[in-house]
Amino acid sequence: MIRPLFVAGLAVLALAACERKTQAPKPAPTPDGLAQSPAPPAPAAPAVKEIVYACADGQALKARYPDDKTAVVEYGGKTRTLTVAMSASGARYVGEGLQWWTKGMTDGLVSELKPGEDVASGKPVECLAPSEAG
Repeated sequence: MIRPLFVAGLAVLALAACERKTQAPKPAPTPDGLAQSPAPPAPAAPAVKEIVYACADGQALKARYPDDKTAVVEYGGKTRTLTVAMSASGARYVGEGLQWWTKGMTDGLVSELKPGEDVASGKPVECLAPSEAG
């Protein structure tokens, strides 16, 4: 008598196990408004800041800042992409034989980098942005 009850119990457990495997999980409920909302628009690309400086040597220096680690500088007939470098104050950018060191966005110093230099040793040229008051 125990044996038929044992077999019957195993059969019930086997059927219950099969039943659980065949049931598909229910999807998580979502708010009605969320399911029908269109995707939010992609954020607009920030405008690239560009400043033209008048330099003491009579040349103009045009600087664009596409992000917080890069300056694209047009000076001396060349366009150079510079990357941010360590400085005690202001923002210093170096690369492609040039150093551009700014204090705020109103004035800066441009210097040629000699081969092997990380910090320019020559005398810098002062450059000033035009005054916005006027």
